[in-house]
Amino acid sequence: MEHVDRLRRLAAGSEVSLASWLATPIEAGQAQALLAEVRLRLRHGPLEANERFGLDLTALICGYWAGRDIQASYQNLAALPVTARERALLELCCGQLFVARRYEPAWRHLDRGFQMATHLLGAQDYFLVLKRHQLLRQLPLATTPKAAAALEALLEEARVIARLKAAGNPPRPADGRHRDTLD
Repeated sequence: MEHVDRLRRLAAGSEVSLASWLATPIEAGQAQALLAEVRLRLRHGPLEANERFGLDLTALICGYWAGRDIQASYQNLAALPVTARERALLELCCGQLFVARRYEPAWRHLDRGFQMATHLLGAQDYFLVLKRHQLLRQLPLATTPKAAAALEALLEEARVIARLKAAGNPPRPADGRHRDTLD
């Protein structure tokens, strides 16, 4: 439920950290309900720029978890005259959504978003995102989306893959010669 609350704050125009993880899966029914709330707010009343972007990004996220194709929503948001911070957040968010389902386009968005966010992140957030991305790169991506996973599950899977890769390729001596453990 914490994630749904974060999405509601985003929809209300609250600033979200560029280091936030916005791709925690939510049930399709919850996504549909929140999407309906967002659409209602988009139809009623004048909106400030940051509130509009927050609503649109929340709609994109909810649409994704409701099983919709988000390509058109992404393209519409990317075409809007938004701030550099909002553009970075859009790219990071799309990449996170795709990596949560181990879907191939993830790194195109995450790399672009991280590059855009680099000068906007504080040192602590910069290294948090950098380390998270380095670890998530261990995940194999597919041309069709897989079952969704939360960040902690993705990170744990990535850690296991990294350990298996390290165990399968033990370091060799500098001279490249094989040495038995009894040497």
